Amino acid sequence: MSSDNESQLRPLILDIGNNLFRIGWAGEDYPTIISPSVYVNKTDFIFVSDIIDGLEEIFIEDTNVDNLIFGEHALSYSNILKIHQFRKENNYNILVKFFFHYYQQLGINEENQFKQPIIIITPYFISELEKTKLREVFFNIFKFPSILFLIDSQGIMAALQKTSAVIVNMGEVNTYITSFLHGFTNIMARDTFPIAGKDLTKYFLNILLLQRGSGKIEYLDHLMVKDFKDKLSICILDPEGEIKRIKDGFTKYDSIIELPDGSKLKINSERFQIVEPLFDPSIIHIDYNGLPEAIAKIIRTWERENWGELLSNIILAGGGSLIPGLEKKMTKEISGFFSDKLKNEIKVLAASGRENISWVGASVLWAQGKLSKGWEKNPLYSQEPNAKNDFHTNT
Repeated sequence: MSSDNESQLRPLILDIGNNLFRIGWAGEDYPTIISPSVYVNKTDFIFVSDIIDGLEEIFIEDTNVDNLIFGEHALSYSNILKIHQFRKENNYNILVKFFFHYYQQLGINEENQFKQPIIIITPYFISELEKTKLREVFFNIFKFPSILFLIDSQGIMAALQKTSAVIVNMGEVNTYITSFLHGFTNIMARDTFPIAGKDLTKYFLNILLLQRGSGKIEYLDHLMVKDFKDKLSICILDPEGEIKRIKDGFTKYDSIIELPDGSKLKINSERFQIVEPLFDPSIIHIDYNGLPEAIAKIIRTWERENWGELLSNIILAGGGSLIPGLEKKMTKEISGFFSDKLKNEIKVLAASGRENISWVGASVLWAQGKLSKGWEKNPLYSQEPNAKNDFHTNT
């Protein structure tokens, strides 16, 4: 077998996130493809008009897969077509087409197509029903030879070479906390925090609309506000004090948002107000402890003599953790739940590239030969040269 064939028969690592879809080869430093987990149907218009029949053909390119457009290409039509998130819709039929679209971009030789083992990164709370649906997709439809479901926290710890840690994985739909001590976990020492990226985006949209309700109406939608949030949000230690300074003319936080209609929107304190529900969920009417207290409770689940080791290994991960200054405020707020002796032990880690750290860690584990267990073999798989995958003939 040639080295090219050997390379193409390595496992593929797949991270099907609510916000981003990642796929690439095990052993590589970075996913080959990172794409927004969205699609549009070119017949699904935001606004409908029958004044000029066929006008849409001027603006929308032809596609070959059931009128569907995926990823970044789909987002380019956000002012014309409705943007759909297949994970949010739990739409596995779209997942099949989305995956096939990007699998074809990997440049795999025809004789090697659909012969790779698949490593699927999952949260710890993945249900058996969801696993069954993923088996249906990758075993029955694509006929890949084997699947390994890998919990994302294992990848995160591998990437950072940790055996003890508290992992705070902040995504678009979920924020969850898991903990490990010397490689062992505790089902009581984990939590699903009820605020994630989508909730902060919604809150940001609300405060923008409320604070400018008496002015002219500006066009804002969820995707647009999410983009502003991702680019402009910051976390500061004293938001109330900074709001007073802003009222006195302080301009450090001033930013101008340019809207599609050409109008401009000035914001300042909104940039750090976005983050505050993480520390006080009651701001968005959620009855729950703040994230620092939730982390402290997880640590306190373990024996007291282990608190210091866990406090020095609090890891922020996921795209929602990219807010500048977040680790500093988390450190300060967590210290309020522990004695002065332990305060000096607290270390919140915000590693570079943490939005992709689960994928990178899975690649590291494979390269180190540590993913030999847990594989599920496809009972339908055949390695015979004439065995065909008929998905592309049905697409």
